[in-house]
Amino acid sequence: MSANLSTFVIMPNFIALTSAGIEQLLVDELTELGATDVHHKIQSVYFSAPLEIAQKICLWSRLATRVLKHVSEIKGNDKDDIYNGVLGIDWLPYFMKSQSFSVEFVGTDKSIRNTQFGALTVKDAIVDNLREEMGKRPDVDKDNPDIRVQARLFKGKCNIYVDFSGPSLHQRGFRAEQGMAPIKEHLAAAIIKRSGWDQESPFVDMFAGSGTLLIEAANIHMRKAPGLNKSSFPFEKFPEFNQNKYDLVVAEATAQERECTTQFIGFEISKYVADKANNNIAKAGLADVISIGQQDAANAQVAKWIKPGWIVSNPPYAERIGDSIALLTLFKNLGFNFKKNYENWRVTLITGQPILLKLLRLQKSKEFKLKNGPLDTLLVNYELTPQQCELSEAAAAGEYYLSKDGQAFANRIDKNLKRLRKWAKKENIECYRIYDADIPEYNVAVDYYDGRIVVYEYQAPKSINANMAETRLLDVLSILQQKFDLDGDKFALKVRKAQKGKQQYQKEDSKHSRFTVNEYGAQFYVNIHDYLDTGLFLDHRQTRKHFASWANGKSVLNLFCYTGSVSVHAALAGATKVTSVDMSNTYLDWAEDNFRLNKLDRRKNDFVRADCLEWLTRTKESFDLVFLDPPSFSNSKKMARTWDVQRDHVEIISLVKDKLNAGGTLLFSNNLRNFKLDQQAIETLGFVIKDIKNQTLPEDFQRNSKIHHCWQMTLVD
Repeated sequence: MSANLSTFVIMPNFIALTSAGIEQLLVDELTELGATDVHHKIQSVYFSAPLEIAQKICLWSRLATRVLKHVSEIKGNDKDDIYNGVLGIDWLPYFMKSQSFSVEFVGTDKSIRNTQFGALTVKDAIVDNLREEMGKRPDVDKDNPDIRVQARLFKGKCNIYVDFSGPSLHQRGFRAEQGMAPIKEHLAAAIIKRSGWDQESPFVDMFAGSGTLLIEAANIHMRKAPGLNKSSFPFEKFPEFNQNKYDLVVAEATAQERECTTQFIGFEISKYVADKANNNIAKAGLADVISIGQQDAANAQVAKWIKPGWIVSNPPYAERIGDSIALLTLFKNLGFNFKKNYENWRVTLITGQPILLKLLRLQKSKEFKLKNGPLDTLLVNYELTPQQCELSEAAAAGEYYLSKDGQAFANRIDKNLKRLRKWAKKENIECYRIYDADIPEYNVAVDYYDGRIVVYEYQAPKSINANMAETRLLDVLSILQQKFDLDGDKFALKVRKAQKGKQQYQKEDSKHSRFTVNEYGAQFYVNIHDYLDTGLFLDHRQTRKHFASWANGKSVLNLFCYTGSVSVHAALAGATKVTSVDMSNTYLDWAEDNFRLNKLDRRKNDFVRADCLEWLTRTKESFDLVFLDPPSFSNSKKMARTWDVQRDHVEIISLVKDKLNAGGTLLFSNNLRNFKLDQQAIETLGFVIKDIKNQTLPEDFQRNSKIHHCWQMTLVD
């Protein structure tokens, strides 16, 4: 440090803001830049420094987003304490060169329950102070003020700061274009720091995106102070500001720049994105330093003459792995590329979906938790030693490595498919279950929908190691992706857990992607993405067929009709009229669409939106056949009461009895595992009961027989 900067003894307090997970790195950076008394809290670092050192920090910090100068500490946490404390501050010097201001408030307390009220309190105190001192009211400008005031309330104290550095320091001034998931520059700097890059070796980004990591690394290597691109800082309007002294700070920073002496290489599969990166690189003045090649990261290679260096990348990731099954192939191939072509390199990857990293089949050396905006991410370092880069025969052939248990799962899928495909073709069906937790270690169900796959991940018990469960899920998805050549449109991953109310029918996504499937000659719309259930209960397939065999010439009532698959089968089988009742407009519309799809006349059939219990008490119609498959439980707001199939089944069957014609038949089924039919009460109502569970349990659900209950109940004349 030059002598002229170290002679100042005024030690104002400052706070530097940053993202979660970067705080300790920022402590080290500020200390290196000359700050003292440095300590951190969550997303903030407190320090002391003379004015010129604080200005130097604004020019050089790659990890801070803002620097605030401490003005006063107010003891007390209610409105009057804060108002009087702010009113007593000498604000006039800060407004000698400023005309407008804004106030930010961070924190709440018992008397200040929201930040807007806190900001208003501080703003009023400043306005009243300056009106008395200056004889006029200062302007409030939330968008572009001359001075920004921040109040931070915590544990009975309110600290007042003024903005020292201005708009976020992560904005280096070169980003004209950005990719789909841009990383902010201060986070990029943290990633580079955590990678352990020596600032001299070649630097490669396999997923260049908007070029942020490459630009940040090149500027670090060339010792370019990021703040030199700023046109001005708020501290230039502070009363203590001295232009001549600040010019020395700037000159010292400029003098440290040097020429580039290493390689910076990026790869991007999309020409459109690569062009964006090149625009940013050119704007940063680094077009002669950084090169971007249009190439898939899974195949990207650097020239053989380039010595081993660092690969630092932010590969694509979805919030849930099921959102993009294509990533499975990407990460498998990326790991293969690393091992084959980058021996003795070091690799750093950041991801919001750590499970994907398992597909690399690499042993990590270090890992760090970081926040990318609101998203929790993991940064992992690897050393590609010769031992790490040894390829198994399977990997060399481009195959996914499977554990012994994973191979058992793959073999079971093959075995089930061999049997079920012949059966499905003979039965004239296109949708069936091909796996249902056959192997305890792989606790999933897998359904096949005419070339598409839905995986239901059963909620694992707490006794199961979460890391092992993730690894096994990767086995499942990778095997299925390879066997069925799946992309995102043909695959869905859902979590099966206890559902309450209408949660089982609520939207999970918004892809709006329906397609048609065949079942015994009937056509149905199915949607594997938007809801937990797909619109067609596969375990009821045989039940639908059985019920439809009774429907010719009969009037039919389908209660809790869902998407109307039973109604369609009954109508196609010759029912004189089918009435479908459900509370959901969405599913009634879906049922009508299914009728249109099968060229059935909707005008001869009824679709009723109603609570089934309430509707049964008021309808005057009677029916020959009734299909009743209620949910196990519901607390929907659309119902006047809760529904429990065990508690309420006799009540609803009693209501159905009153709507059955003489000799009429009710098919009653449900999926509550421990359900017990109150046979005596139902026989008292006048029904003859026949258990038809075995006749209605499909071939592909034989392993899951405990959740299938089905009875034929005929009303005695």
